[in-house]
Amino acid sequence: MTLKAVFFDAGNTILSLDYAVIVDALKRQDFLVDQEEVWRAECRARVKLDPFLAKVTVRESPEIFSRYVRYICEEMGLPWGEKAERLLQELREINRHSNLWRGGAVPGAREVLGDLKGNGYQLGVISNSDGRLETLLNEVGLAEYFSVIVDSHVVGFEKPDPRIFHWALQRTGVTPNEAVYVGDFYSLDVVGARRVGLDAILLDPLGVWPLLDCVKAKDLFDVRSLLPASPSYR
Repeated sequence: MTLKAVFFDAGNTILSLDYAVIVDALKRQDFLVDQEEVWRAECRARVKLDPFLAKVTVRESPEIFSRYVRYICEEMGLPWGEKAERLLQELREINRHSNLWRGGAVPGAREVLGDLKGNGYQLGVISNSDGRLETLLNEVGLAEYFSVIVDSHVVGFEKPDPRIFHWALQRTGVTPNEAVYVGDFYSLDVVGARRVGLDAILLDPLGVWPLLDCVKAKDLFDVRSLLPASPSYR
């Protein structure tokens, strides 16, 4: 078959959390941690959050955000009390007003996306977001790489709903067996992609996901190494 397209999740896949803003919010509650500690805790928190994401019907919700922040704090060994509750409220307000995924492109994003597009791949984004995805991608200079940007808030359905993947496939004119999807949550990204027949690659920067029935990659450079240099039969 021919691999013609690569679709990506957005947050923690091509867009980074604004770790500087998060560290500043933590400091205001007397939690003294650095960006590396937050990043590593967030990578581990995804694994904890994933089983819960698999059970709920609405993923972009205050309850999910609360669990996400709580799990990140747990992974840093921070006690959950009044300070942590204030931290949660502050981060929720920051996310509501300006979005926490304003930390720029993840390392390697421009290089890898540029290489893939330059070598003939169609690229797209399929993300559970809040309606501001295309704006964020434009702000960091990534929107130009994609022929389709699918924001769950805009189209009305979230991963792992097959419709969100079909939306992207229809607009790029590729079939499921001609594309692969890259994301950071097993229950949303791998399971969702497979429901429509897409291959999937799970990002696992720290190697903390358990043994799973899918291909895993450390980062976007690793993803690139798993793909043919250009669309070709395999």
